[in-house]
Amino acid sequence: RCFLYFLQNNQKKLLTNLNAVFLTLFVLVLIIFKTTSEAIIPSVFSGWDILLPVVIYLGQRRSVWEGLLLLLFNGHLYSLNSSAPIGMFVLYYLVFFFFAQGVAYILYAQTPFTVMCLIFLVSLLSRFLLPLCAQGFDQSVSFFSTANWSFWSLILNTMLGFFVYLFLGFLDRVTLKVPPRNITLGDSSL
Repeated sequence: RCFLYFLQNNQKKLLTNLNAVFLTLFVLVLIIFKTTSEAIIPSVFSGWDILLPVVIYLGQRRSVWEGLLLLLFNGHLYSLNSSAPIGMFVLYYLVFFFFAQGVAYILYAQTPFTVMCLIFLVSLLSRFLLPLCAQGFDQSVSFFSTANWSFWSLILNTMLGFFVYLFLGFLDRVTLKVPPRNITLGDSSL
């Protein structure tokens, strides 16, 4: 990490601009991991929502326009690899992106406890939103099903989401990406 401070300004700017590419490659690796793990261990990762922590991270740590562009691209990439109608997951994640944007002024997830609480809260809210969003696209996801209200899915989303959130924070530090809220809120980690 120390060698990054000795880079020239144009090298730092290039590294910061490549952050979006690295983030998208990470999302692609998560999609590939989840789809290939279904063949090896079918039921373990089936309740894992891989984009949920990414959306929360983008909502908390990116400006609206940058986060929207990354979300729309990665959400569409996720939709292409699912059996859901095109656009359903993009709409689903847009709601959580704006929720995370609004919550960032109340609860800025920086500590492990606040990150886990926010991911758990959004995972819980997703149990309500997914059936509504699916119904809007003429799909049926049963609200009262055990698949929708699986306690294992909530724990899995919280735990794996925490590690995804940590990795995204590490990626931002390596690429020297400073979240705009750190500047706005006067965070001491600058």
